[in-house]
Amino acid sequence: MTESSLNQRFSTGGIRGLFLLFFPILLMTFSNCIFLLVEKLLLGRLSTQSMEAAVNVAYVCQISQGASVAIAMMAQVFIGRWYGSREWQAMGPGIWQFIWFAFLSMIITLPCSLIVGKWYFQGTIVEKIALPYFYFLSSINFLYPLGAALSCFFVAQGKIHLVLWTTLGSQILKLLLAFILIFGWESWIPSFGLLGGAISTAVAQGGFCFILLSIFLSKNHAKIYQSRAWRFQFRLFWDCIYIGFLRALNRILNFTSWAAIAFLMTRKGGDHLLILSLGGALNLFLPFLGDAICQAQTTVVSQILGAKKYSLLNKAFRSGFILIIILIALVSIPLLIFPCETFHFLFPRVILDELMIPRIFMGIWTSFAFLTFGYIPISYILAYKDTHFSLFMGVVNWINGYLLMYIAIEKISIAAEQFWLVLTLMHATTALLYLWRMKYLQKRSLRMVEISTPALS
Repeated sequence: MTESSLNQRFSTGGIRGLFLLFFPILLMTFSNCIFLLVEKLLLGRLSTQSMEAAVNVAYVCQISQGASVAIAMMAQVFIGRWYGSREWQAMGPGIWQFIWFAFLSMIITLPCSLIVGKWYFQGTIVEKIALPYFYFLSSINFLYPLGAALSCFFVAQGKIHLVLWTTLGSQILKLLLAFILIFGWESWIPSFGLLGGAISTAVAQGGFCFILLSIFLSKNHAKIYQSRAWRFQFRLFWDCIYIGFLRALNRILNFTSWAAIAFLMTRKGGDHLLILSLGGALNLFLPFLGDAICQAQTTVVSQILGAKKYSLLNKAFRSGFILIIILIALVSIPLLIFPCETFHFLFPRVILDELMIPRIFMGIWTSFAFLTFGYIPISYILAYKDTHFSLFMGVVNWINGYLLMYIAIEKISIAAEQFWLVLTLMHATTALLYLWRMKYLQKRSLRMVEISTPALS
């Protein structure tokens, strides 16, 4: 099947086209998130405190990483629209503005991370081992938006195999290095513990960016897409970044809300910190399914909007919904049917009451289900570039997220194993609000078509 026919199939909104785009992206997001899980499991075998420190560092790192990647990922929308409207020579200069952003972002993210990290971990039981790990990850933050922008150049065109194999290669390298550097290798390489995971991340992510950038700058891409037009163009830079900036504010609000919720549990210590860390290890991994759906659906919807085929939007939603139901059902097998077996396999050194494990995993599953469903309407919001609403939702999440959990944890004093189940309320209300906005945007597009189409006499 030719690349052209594949792209045409993506833009029809059908379930088969979505599957063809989804599965390679799924492998990419899986390979990215599996390291987060495996690293935490390896550190859990090193010591429970190392795992707890790594999970909490991941929550804080998400603030700067998530914000910068959110801006860079808007490249997928721009490339999808330019590709759908056949404005190919705009693609190279556009991606370069996102590359410039990746480097310039360190002016803000690095000093902010240093300040936030010191405040967040000060006085906690994991402060001593968490801070060096956090500072190292903060120093390589630019690699994440850089990799995201370069990936979008290929993925938004439906050219996903290159990104897929490069991602798989980098993640395999990362896992091998993490195992060696965390535990050491006989007398040849000492054990770096937590820092071993950070070093392996820097090497693998740097290699990933280098390979994609080299191919992006190839002679063929330079001819078709002007990929060597590297100059900083302030007007174009602002047009690309402004929309993503509003989305980034949404991410900052979301991640700071979540970090504040995690801080409530960390401060209580004991079972609260342990259950936060156990569920957090899975919570950092399972969103790879939602991320894959969001990327695939955003590409499909962006191409539909670029081609002005608005009647296909409902068809695309049905395809995404079917895929979501399948994924939620699959995840229920280890979490709901075999909870104790799954728990003992993942966390062999952790001892918990057998009656608590099913309740914890039920909460993790319901939280995952509503979070994943929300990615479908979110993909429409992104494709429409409706970032003002995204910013509004960031504010809402402090109300139905942090405020809800503050009342539950501090005022009601819920049991530790109920944490993830209560968190489901936040994801459910968020998903419903995004769904309402998606329906509004669809109706507005169809009304515009009716107005612009002259009535038949």
